[in-house]
Amino acid sequence: MKKLSVLFLATVLAFFLVSPVSALMFTGTPSPSLSPTFGTLVTFDDYSTGSAVGSTDYLSVGVASITETEGFLLSYYAGTQSSPNYIGTGVNSERGTDASLGWDGTILFEFTGLADIVGIGIADSDGGPEYITAYDSSMSVIESYMAPVGKNTYIGIDTGAFNIKYFSITGDFFAVDDLQFNASSSVPEPSSLVFLITGVLGLMGASRKKLFKK
Repeated sequence: MKKLSVLFLATVLAFFLVSPVSALMFTGTPSPSLSPTFGTLVTFDDYSTGSAVGSTDYLSVGVASITETEGFLLSYYAGTQSSPNYIGTGVNSERGTDASLGWDGTILFEFTGLADIVGIGIADSDGGPEYITAYDSSMSVIESYMAPVGKNTYIGIDTGAFNIKYFSITGDFFAVDDLQFNASSSVPEPSSLVFLITGVLGLMGASRKKLFKK
């Protein structure tokens, strides 16, 4: 009876720790009146205007990498949201399949830990719609949303669990500013949790066998 109770509790614990949760989109106010504010804020004001964005420029604050996945060069430009900079691909970065305004692309952020909430400011969204997407550690999509249409907007995803490893924004004629994320490097990834629970159950089973042998 005790063995069944322990197994039931472990199963319930595993379900709550690794089962998917419903992600929610939220909107806010972009800089200079940034709202909401939470976790770590990256303003992209640490580097010279006109310089290229390095993949690991913000490694020290928890951003493992920043990449542009469509082959465009990502740089720091004079920003209109929170001066002096935002980041984008520039006027010559055009897919050729949408509004011919440049500034196209997909910006992918990878976090060193796992985040439960991520937000981003979108500047000058005059081309096509922008989409934000949260991914887990295996690059599986958690949730994706279309950003509200507007000159300057702020949008984010809140999953309610520390499961966001990657976060991307893709669109036509846009730049981004004021990345915010709430991450914890101390939260095990789901696969680690399953392994941990299995190990605990194994140890408990071994202990019970020793007890009955005495």
